[in-house]
Amino acid sequence: MHWNWGAVCGINDSLVIWDHGQFGNCFEALGLVCTTHALLAIASAFNFSRHQHLRLRGILPSQRSIHIRLVITILLLACPLLMSALVLLYEKVHPTPVEIITWCVQAGTWLMHSAFIWRLRRLFHIHMRGPTSTVLTYLLAAATDILHMWSTIQQIKHSTSVLTKVEQAFAFIKCALHLLYILSTASYGSIPRSDLGPGVDKASWLSHLLFWWVRPLLSHGSRGLLDSPSDLFSLPEKLNTDAIDEQMRSMFGTEGVAVISPETHLRLLSCLNKAFGWHFYPLGILKFLSDALGFCGPLLLNLLVSYIEKPQEPTKDGYIYAAAMFGTTLLGALLSSHFNYQIGIVGLRMRAAVISSVYRKALGASAVSMSKFSTGEVVNFMSSDVDRMVNFCASFHQFWSLPVQVGVALWLLQQQLGLAFLAGLAVTVLLIPINRCIAIKIGQLSEQMMRQKDDRVKVMNEVLSGIRVIKFFAWEETFARKVLGLRTAELSSLKGRKYLDALCVYFWATTPVLISVLSFMTYALLGHQLTAAKVFTSMALFGMLIMPLNAFPWVLNGLIEAWVSLRRVEDFLKLMSYRSTVVISPGQQNNQMTVQTQRHRPLRHRICVTLHLDIPKGSLVGVVGEVGCGKSSLISCLLAELRRVQGCISMQDVEQGFALCAQEPWLQHASIRDNILFGLPMSTRRYHQVLSVCALEEDLQGLPGGDRTEVGERGVTLSGGQKARIALARAVYQEKDVCLLDDPLSAVDAHVAQHLFEKCIMGMLRSKTRILATHHTHYLRHADLVVVMEHGRIVQCAPPAEITAVDLDADNLRKDSRKWNSLDSENGELYEEGEDNEESSDPPLMEEEERGEGAVKLSVYSAYWKSVGKCLSPLILLALLLMQASRNVSDWWLSFWVTHSHNSSDTTLMNSVTSSPMEDLVPAADNVEFYLIIYGAMAGGNTVFTLIRAFLFAYGGICAATAIHHELLHSILKAPVGFFDVTPLGRVMNRFSTDVYSVDDSLPFLLNILLAQTFGLLGTVVICCYGLPWILILLIPLAFVYYYIQKYYRHTSRDLKRIASVSLSPVYAHFAETVNGVGTIRALRQTQRFEEENRAHLDANQRAQFAGCAVAQWLGLRLQLMGVAMVTGVAFIAVLQHHFHTANPGLIGLAISYALAVTGQLSGVVTMFTETEKQMVSVERAEHYSHHVPHERQWHTLSPPPFWPIQGSVSFQRVCLQFRPGLPPALQNVTFETKPVEKIGIVGRTGSGKSSLFQALFRLTEIESGSICVDGINVGHLHLTELRSRLAIIPQDPFLFSGSIRDNLDPKHLLSSSEVWAAVEKCHMKATIERLGGLSAVLSEGGRPLSVGQRQLLCLARAMLSSAKVICIDEATACVDLHTDQLLQATIRTEFAQHTVLTIAHRIRSILNSDRVLVMNEGRAVEFESPNNLLQNPRSLFYALVHGQESR
Repeated sequence: MHWNWGAVCGINDSLVIWDHGQFGNCFEALGLVCTTHALLAIASAFNFSRHQHLRLRGILPSQRSIHIRLVITILLLACPLLMSALVLLYEKVHPTPVEIITWCVQAGTWLMHSAFIWRLRRLFHIHMRGPTSTVLTYLLAAATDILHMWSTIQQIKHSTSVLTKVEQAFAFIKCALHLLYILSTASYGSIPRSDLGPGVDKASWLSHLLFWWVRPLLSHGSRGLLDSPSDLFSLPEKLNTDAIDEQMRSMFGTEGVAVISPETHLRLLSCLNKAFGWHFYPLGILKFLSDALGFCGPLLLNLLVSYIEKPQEPTKDGYIYAAAMFGTTLLGALLSSHFNYQIGIVGLRMRAAVISSVYRKALGASAVSMSKFSTGEVVNFMSSDVDRMVNFCASFHQFWSLPVQVGVALWLLQQQLGLAFLAGLAVTVLLIPINRCIAIKIGQLSEQMMRQKDDRVKVMNEVLSGIRVIKFFAWEETFARKVLGLRTAELSSLKGRKYLDALCVYFWATTPVLISVLSFMTYALLGHQLTAAKVFTSMALFGMLIMPLNAFPWVLNGLIEAWVSLRRVEDFLKLMSYRSTVVISPGQQNNQMTVQTQRHRPLRHRICVTLHLDIPKGSLVGVVGEVGCGKSSLISCLLAELRRVQGCISMQDVEQGFALCAQEPWLQHASIRDNILFGLPMSTRRYHQVLSVCALEEDLQGLPGGDRTEVGERGVTLSGGQKARIALARAVYQEKDVCLLDDPLSAVDAHVAQHLFEKCIMGMLRSKTRILATHHTHYLRHADLVVVMEHGRIVQCAPPAEITAVDLDADNLRKDSRKWNSLDSENGELYEEGEDNEESSDPPLMEEEERGEGAVKLSVYSAYWKSVGKCLSPLILLALLLMQASRNVSDWWLSFWVTHSHNSSDTTLMNSVTSSPMEDLVPAADNVEFYLIIYGAMAGGNTVFTLIRAFLFAYGGICAATAIHHELLHSILKAPVGFFDVTPLGRVMNRFSTDVYSVDDSLPFLLNILLAQTFGLLGTVVICCYGLPWILILLIPLAFVYYYIQKYYRHTSRDLKRIASVSLSPVYAHFAETVNGVGTIRALRQTQRFEEENRAHLDANQRAQFAGCAVAQWLGLRLQLMGVAMVTGVAFIAVLQHHFHTANPGLIGLAISYALAVTGQLSGVVTMFTETEKQMVSVERAEHYSHHVPHERQWHTLSPPPFWPIQGSVSFQRVCLQFRPGLPPALQNVTFETKPVEKIGIVGRTGSGKSSLFQALFRLTEIESGSICVDGINVGHLHLTELRSRLAIIPQDPFLFSGSIRDNLDPKHLLSSSEVWAAVEKCHMKATIERLGGLSAVLSEGGRPLSVGQRQLLCLARAMLSSAKVICIDEATACVDLHTDQLLQATIRTEFAQHTVLTIAHRIRSILNSDRVLVMNEGRAVEFESPNNLLQNPRSLFYALVHGQESR
């Protein structure tokens, strides 16, 4: 049945599209005006209903603009109504059907739009202009009305108008109203908006389909309003970390501690499969449909080019093919975007599950099994390994999809080229074993590189943890060489990977070229005629082979890496779990605790604890013995931290936990109050009672923030004694029935120790069961039971009166204590920079992590390219240009070949085509050999340029990775200690783990793809414009849209990357903090709270990751839609050229084959640019630490004599020291001078500046004024390494790193083994070291398995080996027993008899034999005399300190 357009249009002719230089009236009304107005009506209705669920706000304060718009819209609504009335009543003309339809559509549109604008007054939206969809559709509607006015003017001009005068007048009126409407929107600003809310969970189905729900986030990002995770969408229900963690717990069993037990056969992969498989596997349907639609493009290309080659084909067929290309590419874009989005969601769920499981295992693994892994290794599990496991999600579906795509493409090629395709197939088959071998080798190198990365991160973690000691001993270069040695091994594996990757790039990039060359050459040599349809359909199919062939080795590599990481994480999760209920069974009714055990075995050595103890409730048990006898191991045994081989431990209410005060106090990075409360509610009366009995009240009064003062990471703001008392206060506040106190009195002086024992241990805790390990044996006369240990065994266990193995002459000791009392009215000295009160201030101690703003600066890109190499960088770009140019020219040559072949099309068609600039080559048109030689030469040149580009880029990436890490490492090692006091360890480690990994691997990979796709996109645009110049009409507006979209997106993506990086640091920092204090956390039964804190930190990071995934798919869909527009435009222009007989099949086929790939290229360029920019944030962060971290002053004007210092005299002249601007001075006009080889004792109250003297002497902090001289040479004029290497210090906090005992004592290997053994023997550590295996025995991270006292003795041996003339001792024997202390003091007097010794001490015996005592008070040196002279003066401050009086 033939449609009668004349009846509808009101004219005799059918529907006319173009008539005398303008659109036909009927087509203009129906095809343009009605269509655009209908789109505006749909957009207005959608956005009107879309915001029904949103919270309505009050009327906006600025209403005038919206009211003007509303009035204009009502007038536009009145126009068709008035026009229809006037035409009927005034003109007496009966309207045509098309006019009635147009008036009705316009009236309905403006009615709907008026309702939308009315609602816009109260909508909680981003801009007062309204959503972008409404703005764009309005502009289209306005454009058609303007076009209608232009047509009216032309008709009036040529006297051909069929419109009435009323219709002509209203055409001008509507345009005037549109102009006013546009002007009314010109000055609109943004509507304030608060929380973004859940986003996706509240979105409609259409918003889901188009990712429209992401736009509020993008709008915030474009205005720079994204600063923290709270500014982002809240996580959807399916990404709720608590729910995911609970789901994983259910997979692994009901116990909260165990994750995967070695006894079970559960595997991590099967658990993840059960948890997320239902969501993951059905996504394969989306992937299959998306891939299937992708093959419709080449098939439709074949039909379209065949249609263009035949001028007699009906026009409608061409439009059908073009419309089909539009439909298939549109649907494919939607399916592809949603597949990628859902894969991202599954990956985030898996990430949350694995990180939570790793954290829970780290919190729940036994100390013995956990010692197999360093903190750095476990941080890698939570970063690099988790990222690789998340990449498995996409790789899995690619793994089955890519072979299917290759198979289908080859089958379609067979349909086009027949047996000739076998030549190309042979290349594909040959590549399979090659790619497999390369993938296997890459996997091996990846596993090797990850192990080397673990080792490097482990050492770097130790370096940062002990940075203060490293600087004291000038070991920066030694440890730098150690780290760089590990880095060299890591780079060796990385280099192998990158060169293999380059080989893969060469094969992948040249394979499609080789396939096409061999296939077309074979096809031509077999005597077949190449046609445009066959050539460009085959080219499109070759293009579709690029992605599978390029990606498949990467997919295999990704799967292998994911498997390696999964096994690594699985091995960690299989560690033996800490289970207090297994080790400790419920006790009997009468006794609080019963211990009957034979052996507890920590790592690498065995401590045999043979004991039988029955401890009644409320009793005090003292545990004594020499250093390393097993006191702390006994407490660890009671805590179930060690493995019990046989025997039993039973106690009542074991689930209640223990009040633990560890020998090495562990504090959180929080306020003092939060550390004491430790998760319990505040009880004011009890809290102040605890402060009193722990002697903290006076300390808190001296701090600017009181108990709100922030405790820095590792307690940098507090002295050792303050940390010990806060840890004790935390234990007391917990109100546990059993208190385990591991030598809490060693870090404090006698006065404070007496106070703690009487008021706390024997006072507030008198009703508790107390087990006290101590060297202060004179307190044990109050104990109910004394346990004497020796070499891991109990040699005596009896009441104090029956003890013979230890001298408990309490009366004599107390008398001595009264005579020689405290040298410090409060405990501890501030060994760190924060020894003084000025370290604690009202502002937060830890500085907020720096976060760049706006675009990644050009200086960052410049820095990276300089790291690649100033000469190498332009060579890489040149190779890329030549590679792409040779590829495009070879494809153009194919189009020239098929166009100028005499048999490719008839003469009529050729005569109608514009003459080619290569006319002189037409006589050789039938010379197949001629075309093949040139085509083969071009393809050969392409392979050469590809090979050069691949290996140049691989080499450049390695150069950049080497340079950036080298600069970062040396910059951090040159940073002053003040930088580390205000910078969390996790933040710095984030640079050396995640950011360095990005620079090593992710950034070069993405940058390589970006550059290749950018040059590919430029080549596509050039080819399309050359083949179809009319496409410029479409490309110019698309270019503006493209620029707007990518800019709109990049603002947000940059901020999201930065937020993700910044929010990741607390995850690492909290984890490291947890690992350091895991014993305390478990003892106090606070594991659940710490798991909740970890989930909170993870949630914040997941919000940023989820937002990044959502905006990436928002961008991807819109860029694919632009590709759809370009493909559709090319197709329709080709059909129009065919209609006007100006089509060149060769060029059209070439243009369409390239246009089919433009969708992926448009998306790829912006996506890769954004991803590259995200990875450049890692370079930005590394560059910030490389060039903007303050450095210690390195310049010097003097070089000391070879054996300086010779005499060892130290002189301070009016020295002033300030740690940071805005803080009070730590030292004020300090002046004193020591004599050669003089022994100086340094005393003073907490915060008086004692440890600041050492910091000034070693120049850890530069003095503000004054001078410090050693042997008459101003130390400020010396190089730091020269200065520090000539002095020696024994720190209060012993630092030992992982490695052999020999390496710890003599890192530079300058001494003989006999010299090292002699020092060890003098420190009474020879037997212990021999038991461990000699000097080659390897210590674990932190010096395990040595006790704290044994570590202090090794530090003393280290100082003895230094041969320094000036020795600084900062309470180096606090953690050893009195007998060992006496022996060591004798050793120090003997070994350091010809040395100047400066000693800060708590024990009076440490300074009894000092020649003089320096008394510090409020940063000033107030007294400097012999101890006897000062004690004879009752008015001296030293006398007041000794006798516990206030200074007069």
